[in-house]
Amino acid sequence: MKLQVNPEQRYAKMRAHTATHLLHAELAQIFPTTKQAGSLVDIDLLRFDFYAERLLTQRELQELEITINQHIYEALPVELIETSFTEAQKFGAKAFFEEKYGDEVRIIRIMKGEDPLSVELCGGTHVSNTKEIGAFTILSQEAVASGIKRLTAITGPKVIEKINQEESLLDSLVEQFAIKSYAQIPEKATKMFKEYEEMESKLEGMESQLIHSLLQSAPRRSTVDFTIIIEVPSDTNFKVLGHIAKDIFKDASSILLYSSEGNYLIISDGSISAKSLAHKYQLRGGGSDTAAQGKDPQVTQIS
Repeated sequence: MKLQVNPEQRYAKMRAHTATHLLHAELAQIFPTTKQAGSLVDIDLLRFDFYAERLLTQRELQELEITINQHIYEALPVELIETSFTEAQKFGAKAFFEEKYGDEVRIIRIMKGEDPLSVELCGGTHVSNTKEIGAFTILSQEAVASGIKRLTAITGPKVIEKINQEESLLDSLVEQFAIKSYAQIPEKATKMFKEYEEMESKLEGMESQLIHSLLQSAPRRSTVDFTIIIEVPSDTNFKVLGHIAKDIFKDASSILLYSSEGNYLIISDGSISAKSLAHKYQLRGGGSDTAAQGKDPQVTQIS
């Protein structure tokens, strides 16, 4: 059986691997004491775990992308050096995972002028020049464990694919918003959000008026424990209902509002605990001395 290496996949992983070294070097500028906690290199995809006490800010993420892409455009040479572990330490090479190294090791060094930008012990494959990476962009960051953060990024053609996908989305927004360019999207979106908020405010006002009318006109009854009991429609907004009921029935010591599905709200002026009333009738839910809420079909049987 003859094994063959897929050159396209290999080259894509080389791009991602060298970009990982650039990323590690730049993260060390932000977190001087950081070190690698794990890494995945795939086809134009990399995932890098590192020790840090906090996540990167949005500005730091943007500057990280800009800096790494600048290193790519500068076409920096990537050197492979085989030497002894002792000499590698003199180079200042980073070693990871508490690994045991033999007498001979490989160093991957990325030079910027006469100064090394990145020097790491590494047995993996790499491009010979940073320009071969093509492009770099960060997809996400997350905290994966205590003190460990993760960055996921892409390189090469996958960056172009991402740009094309985002442009397609922007084209769709331009068409839906009936505008002429991407630059008009923020203004149009802001206008639409404002219109939405105004409409939402109007709807809330109408909803409050409807609930107010409902509570004033709905049939009501009372029991030993409840001054007022009212059944409300199933689609009633219980968040709004409570505030309006308190305003209308200011003199009521205890109010029970419920729907046929079993949603209920108990309101008390404090002279008797709303939570205790719910407990007395074995109603599922929770609350406090002034208000208790839940859903329990048994509430429809209270009389």
